[in-house]
Amino acid sequence: MNAFLYIIVLLAWGSSWFGISFQLDYDVAPQASIVWRFLLASLMLFIWCFARGLKLSFPWREHINWLLLGFFLFCINYICAYFGTIYLVSGLVCLIFSTLTLFTVLNGFVFFKKPVRLPILFGAIVGIAGLSIIFSNEISSAEWSLDSGIIKGFLWMLLATFFASIGMLLSGQMQARKIPVIQSNAFSMLYGSLILVTYISFSDLSFSFDTSYNYVVSLIYLSLVASVIGFGVYLKLVGNIGADKASYVNIFTPTIALLLSTLFEDYVWSWTGLIGVILIIFGNIIVLYAKPRSI
Repeated sequence: MNAFLYIIVLLAWGSSWFGISFQLDYDVAPQASIVWRFLLASLMLFIWCFARGLKLSFPWREHINWLLLGFFLFCINYICAYFGTIYLVSGLVCLIFSTLTLFTVLNGFVFFKKPVRLPILFGAIVGIAGLSIIFSNEISSAEWSLDSGIIKGFLWMLLATFFASIGMLLSGQMQARKIPVIQSNAFSMLYGSLILVTYISFSDLSFSFDTSYNYVVSLIYLSLVASVIGFGVYLKLVGNIGADKASYVNIFTPTIALLLSTLFEDYVWSWTGLIGVILIIFGNIIVLYAKPRSI
């Protein structure tokens, strides 16, 4: 069952790169696109809850938790990530965000008193090494100087990864208390969107929307597939196997995106790229077969 969930997340998030690339071609601020994405995803989840008669009345303490989850997982990490993409090429963005497993392990130990599972730490390092090999050309061609902005982008992406790992650990804690994932995502996405709206209103960004076919279709795809399905299944996986194991998905996801690019954009693989994929798969095996922690 967990392997099936894992594959769904890989396909949902690996294909989301295409949806995001469509949205960047229009005169809509990326932060505004994030708001539309998660507002629509939240609406879809609430409609599902109403249709299935799922409970929507919860104590105010849970709403505080969802506000925090929305801030970390559906707001601040995306703001930092978009700042990072201003300075970095896509390969470096993928590589830095792949450290999510490391952040999840370390933040789980520091802030949530979770034991460090060494096989997962080792597997994550192997996977990051594989991803580094795949994007070695982009890494070597980048201008690593203080004037180039690479350092700024690097720091922004590290912050994005740090905040995302906190959100995933929070979700794991909520599920341990038997808080349902669907309602949790519905409220958290709503609160994260409202925080982003507040941020945009106090910035110099324009809050706009594009009615073109490509923008609307990509928005629906990102809301339904990458957000409702992707985050729903992923956070369920977090509850099942732990945030540290589940976060390895973010190392594997760029490989799925490259495979899709091979089919639709004529991406050509090199021997170094294949070696990188082998390392990622090997790291994935180490992570997934790590012994469960005792509770």
